[in-house]
Amino acid sequence: MRFYGIPSEDRALELLERMPEGRWVFVEDSTQTELDLGQAREKLREIFLLIKGWKEGNKYIPQTTTFIFVHTPDQPKHFKIYDLSSLGCSVNLNPPRWECYLLENK
Repeated sequence: MRFYGIPSEDRALELLERMPEGRWVFVEDSTQTELDLGQAREKLREIFLLIKGWKEGNKYIPQTTTFIFVHTPDQPKHFKIYDLSSLGCSVNLNPPRWECYLLENK
């Protein structure tokens, strides 16, 4: 499965409107929670705004640093989101801090 990096949190917020209906699974610290579409959008919105705050609050993080990755931006069904511990990883990324995917997509 190929993922595309979304360096702009504003662009990532726009992608939330393209998420299809269905049951979503949110993964954080190996804990899975099943969510409806509205809950999944709200959870991701909170995380995207948190990341935007990291960039605005830390002058050492370039605005183009990518923490958010999405499978198929036209109809996003799977998001992987990394945190600050991933900075400097050029070849292999740590497991994502958060993951959210459409139940039928996994």
